[in-house]
Amino acid sequence: MILLLNRCLMASLLGLLLTSCQTSQTPGPSSANLQSWVQMEGGDWRVEPDGVLVGTNGKGWSTDPEKSGSWIRSKRSYNDFILEMEYSIVGNSGLFFRSALEKNPAFTGYEFQILDDHGRPPSKHTTGSLYDVLAPVKNMSLPGGQWNRLRIEVRGQNLQASLNGERILNTTLSRKMEGYVGIQNHDEKTEIRVRNFRIQDL
Repeated sequence: MILLLNRCLMASLLGLLLTSCQTSQTPGPSSANLQSWVQMEGGDWRVEPDGVLVGTNGKGWSTDPEKSGSWIRSKRSYNDFILEMEYSIVGNSGLFFRSALEKNPAFTGYEFQILDDHGRPPSKHTTGSLYDVLAPVKNMSLPGGQWNRLRIEVRGQNLQASLNGERILNTTLSRKMEGYVGIQNHDEKTEIRVRNFRIQDL
């Protein structure tokens, strides 16, 4: 009987410990919850009733590596991960990853370029590029306002990215190994819409 009670007590304590560890982790960012993000450098963000995250009235962006504009970021940093989301864009935006809090996140980490540029030849500045670093194999962006499906997998120095079901990037990274994930709010003419945002640690 005493042995049985001890086993029960140990199981209960282990359960409490596991629960404590799980609840102490910072939850990942969600497109349906604005409070799961940290807003940086202004711009307007809202979550619509259907769970779509919308960014408008962005400001302050330039190509200067020393200066940041408006964006939202994850509450914690990430190293290796799988990220999936759907986005709709009219204008200019980007997905940052492994970025620092100071200076321009497109240069302290990386920016996966997101544009309303359906049909343009791929370059280091079109949709699917690592901004100013590497052009995608194809520009797979849909016409402005349509929903695109993005998947990025980062393991160590390897990056693989697919857009709308087709692999467009497979490359080796050389910048910092850990940083924040974020979404750019570029300017007052742009509207970026995001839904079904998920990120998983590896």
